[in-house]
Amino acid sequence: ILAAAMLLGACATPLLYSAREIRGQIVDAETSQPIEGVVIVAQWVLFEMGPGSGGHKGRLHIHETVTDQDGRYAIPAWGPKPHSPFTELLDRSPDLLIFKSGYEPLALSNHRVSNESVRTSDWDGRVIKLQQYKQPASNYARDIRSRIVFSLPTSSYAWREYPRMVLALHAEELRLRKLGARSGILMISVEHL
Repeated sequence: ILAAAMLLGACATPLLYSAREIRGQIVDAETSQPIEGVVIVAQWVLFEMGPGSGGHKGRLHIHETVTDQDGRYAIPAWGPKPHSPFTELLDRSPDLLIFKSGYEPLALSNHRVSNESVRTSDWDGRVIKLQQYKQPASNYARDIRSRIVFSLPTSSYAWREYPRMVLALHAEELRLRKLGARSGILMISVEHL
């Protein structure tokens, strides 16, 4: 009975997933001016199903981009892609991880739950306002780790999927060290990539 229940659960999820394009703009929250050079990583995270399991099981798709001089970005549509057996996309996928030095790091997910095979983003077509970070440097390093780094796969191979984010985080770590903060933002050495 347990095996049949697991098989039915696995069949209830779509066999293939796709995603629609995501476009938007990022601006300064105080000035409403566009921000160039913001790094954005979009990721569609798989969740492991079944008894005794649960938890993240990798990413079905990940894409990195950077805002242009008008603060605009685009993440292309993808799919259809099959997923591993006994996995499904998290119901609030995709996640958008957003970083620009001097601004609060953001991790955004969909507000609504979706089990659709074609995923859309609540943030498509929206203007995202970034707040300048006004806390001490040590707090900044902690917030970057908790909102960005811990949300990404951190093996040296996985980091190669979003090199701009790695380089931006590495530069921020060096900047914070010069300010006297013990940052420890990155979990691996950039030189090993």
